[in-house]
Amino acid sequence: MTNTNLSVAKLEANKQNALKSTGPKTPMGKAITKTNALKHGLLSKYVVITAGNAAEDPLEYFRLQEELMTQFNPIGTLEVAFVDKIAACLWRQSRALRYEAGLIRLQSEKVEERFYERKEWNEAKGEHERINKTDEEIDRLIEEKRGLIRQWKKDGIDLSGMLKKGTPIEQIYNWEGNWETLYHVTENRMQEQGIEIAEESPGPKTIKEALNRFGWDDKRIWGEQIKLCGYMAKVYSWEIRQLRNRKVINSSKLQLVRMANCIPGGDEQDKLLRYEAAIERQFYKALNQLERLQRMRLGDKIPAPLAVEVDVNTAD
Repeated sequence: MTNTNLSVAKLEANKQNALKSTGPKTPMGKAITKTNALKHGLLSKYVVITAGNAAEDPLEYFRLQEELMTQFNPIGTLEVAFVDKIAACLWRQSRALRYEAGLIRLQSEKVEERFYERKEWNEAKGEHERINKTDEEIDRLIEEKRGLIRQWKKDGIDLSGMLKKGTPIEQIYNWEGNWETLYHVTENRMQEQGIEIAEESPGPKTIKEALNRFGWDDKRIWGEQIKLCGYMAKVYSWEIRQLRNRKVINSSKLQLVRMANCIPGGDEQDKLLRYEAAIERQFYKALNQLERLQRMRLGDKIPAPLAVEVDVNTAD
């Protein structure tokens, strides 16, 4: 009686201990037990890639096998082997499609790199310059030009206030950028009247004297400085619109280029087609053999497979 009680107590303790078990906790332990349910699938360990950057999920392969086992309901080792073969073919076909998608992505990325790397000779700079800027580069240029617009508008307000106060024009000689821009805007018209500045980088005083010879007094120069601020703000606003249009044009061109390169080319395409053709042959061969076995098992009379020899003679 005592021994029986001890056995029952021990059994109950074992049950309680079992409830405390939550299975493997480490990544390695989980990876090992994840495929415990693979009761069949002799090919699974060879078909599924379980390591490296191209690792696949064995559980997904198991689910595919289970679906096929349910659909074909094979009996016997040979029928199960053919179902496994069909699963392997379908799995490899899926891998081939992923490979194709990867080739297209790589090809598209290379096309995009070439699109942005194209250069042409810039005569003004005396160097080769990239034709197309990336969206990020264009966005940075747009932001820079927005800053210039804000600065020119502020200059216009400040100059207007200084003019109203009667500030001498010499007080803005330190606004060299404004003087240089005004000079470049009027340079061609001054040269038409024979007014030229010999200095390569004339200062504000030299520019003022040239403008005086051009017929502008100090008040006119003040007014032209203020008008210039509004003009430059409009110029940069126009350039921003052009840059935005360039983004749209680049996007349209890239879309066309990608469409023209959405099929792998060269040796990679030939290799992919041969691989897919080999898989397809194996798939239909396994499917046909499985069908023959199952029909024979059910008592159907199945004729022997035909062997056809083909002799191709290319001579005339």
